[in-house]
Amino acid sequence: MRRVRDVFYINANFNEKYFIYYGMEFKEFIKHNPIKIENILVTEGNYIANNFNRSWFLETANGKNDILELSKEDIYGLGNFHWLDYNNEVDLNSCTPEEKAEVLYLSHFGKPLNSPFFSGINNDFVYLSHDDGWFCKLYCKDMCVFKDIIANKIIESFSTNKRRKIYPMPEDIKEEILELTKKGLLIDFSNIYRDNKCISLNYYTIGHYEDMDEMYNNLERNKYRADVKGIIEHKNKSWKIQSRNN
Repeated sequence: MRRVRDVFYINANFNEKYFIYYGMEFKEFIKHNPIKIENILVTEGNYIANNFNRSWFLETANGKNDILELSKEDIYGLGNFHWLDYNNEVDLNSCTPEEKAEVLYLSHFGKPLNSPFFSGINNDFVYLSHDDGWFCKLYCKDMCVFKDIIANKIIESFSTNKRRKIYPMPEDIKEEILELTKKGLLIDFSNIYRDNKCISLNYYTIGHYEDMDEMYNNLERNKYRADVKGIIEHKNKSWKIQSRNN
């Protein structure tokens, strides 16, 4: 049964250039991503697309409209949903059998034989999700892209009142939040505090989890035992992070 995504957990591995996260669905990833993805090769997931690539025997989504329509589908119902982006059809069809084998190995086993990034297709991401919003392993060529994704998700959660303007998050705050993902960052959207001047939510660093059942089923204990607890706050047109060690 689909559960409400009331927290956003991000476990970063900067050495191997990936994030493991819970609490963000595919449609949010597309919406909040500062890199506009034009082409997707679906390597796992029973997605029925208008485009079938006969060189790969896989479905593709091409152009902003295709990807927007895909984001409206029941991705959760697909179970596994794996894809990587690519430049264009010519480059995709020019991949060698060895490159195709590496892509499919990465999709199946969740780790690369060599690199998750392929010069022939110039991909920025490899997206390996299970039960949309429950588990995703995202290889990310530029890890700093994720600081904007996190910031945009927080800003959207704060922007429920049209009469209240939420100002852009400055780079130093984004950097500080991204740094916290190295310790396993949990952002709690379940209890956002609001008054006339301030909006805030709590965050915790709870360590490194790859099993989202273990992370989520022990959520209260994990928050209680967090190494660092703090608040992300928007007040008087500015952003602030307050933290304290346990």
